[in-house]
Amino acid sequence: MLAGCAFSKLEKDLEKIESVTHIFAGELRTDLDPTDPFVVIAMRDSDGEHIAAFRIMAGPEPFEIRIEPSPTFFFGFDDLNKDLRFQANEPYGWAADARALDPAKENTGNIIVAVTADPNDQPAYPKKLVGEPLEDHFRDDLRFSVGTVSSLDSPLFSEEHAKKGLWQPFQFLEDGGTGIHFLEPYDPEKVPVLFVHGILDSPLRFAPLIEHLDQSRYQAWVYSYPSGIRLSFLAGGMYQFLEMLHRIYAFDELHVVAHSMGGLVSRGGINRCTRSNSCKYLRTYTTISTPWNGVASAASGVKWAPTVVPVWLDLDPTSEYVTTLFDTPLPDGLPHQLLFGFRQDSFFGSESSDGTITLSSQLRMEAQVQAQTLRGYDEGHVSILTNESVADRVNQFLQ
Repeated sequence: MLAGCAFSKLEKDLEKIESVTHIFAGELRTDLDPTDPFVVIAMRDSDGEHIAAFRIMAGPEPFEIRIEPSPTFFFGFDDLNKDLRFQANEPYGWAADARALDPAKENTGNIIVAVTADPNDQPAYPKKLVGEPLEDHFRDDLRFSVGTVSSLDSPLFSEEHAKKGLWQPFQFLEDGGTGIHFLEPYDPEKVPVLFVHGILDSPLRFAPLIEHLDQSRYQAWVYSYPSGIRLSFLAGGMYQFLEMLHRIYAFDELHVVAHSMGGLVSRGGINRCTRSNSCKYLRTYTTISTPWNGVASAASGVKWAPTVVPVWLDLDPTSEYVTTLFDTPLPDGLPHQLLFGFRQDSFFGSESSDGTITLSSQLRMEAQVQAQTLRGYDEGHVSILTNESVADRVNQFLQ
């Protein structure tokens, strides 16, 4: 009965996503340096007065923007000074020769935004976009958090809200809180440590590790997200939020600590950061109990469940996300610490695991090869985060 209720909520939630939003998909192309900081903007008018959404791009690559299905203009530019503002001297480009694309009348799944340094190849740029701070338009309708100061006991980090993130991901987004939160006001004298939680979970799970942080040296940031969403979207979100925060605060160092599926999310985000050559601020990367080889039960869910939770498609061990995750190497000089648990606290299944994730998935060979440090603990999937030796190990690695 409980499962039936959850799947019913999921089906209604996914139907709502499809009914009120539309995916505009395409690709940014350029003959400029592919490691430049590009931005693609979706606008409701050609002057740039009404911005619907934007994407910070990891070079010339595909993009997806989900917004209301209305006629939309697409504009891209090379953000040379990385200030999230378009200046008249920056290379730019339009899609469809500055014509609005209407999803009710045409295909909006192959949008090409070509950015060039030659203005003679493009219609005039949108005048009202010049100097406009894009961070003020980061999907206000969904109330994303970019540096919002929050407490770990916030209702947005509760167990109930975490459940909503899996079974009602669109409702989770509408409720607000998705994004990177600060647990204290930004302090330029302290190094940020970003914590990335796993499936059906929230930043609250990291309370024991955060309590052990040296508060005089580090400031804790947490990435909160609806865990039922596709991993590529979550990884892209992490990249977008970090890029925006880096352009606002220009911090020189940042550490990443991830648990469970958060390792898959953060690795995907770092991959995008690597491809755009914008990871120079990353100092260490710690993952704990991550299913690097996916989760076999996700494949069963895709096959048998009445409604498929989108993230299951990517957690399937044969998915493109899992199988290609290590195609992009970690940035040069970024040390990875891989921590895993091996306490079998479940009566079900005979394969070695931490009670939730198999050892064979936690210890995928590519993950071991990239890791500078490998440590195992006689702990379950969740209890590992309360182990003081784990907290000590995390702190030592930060230093």
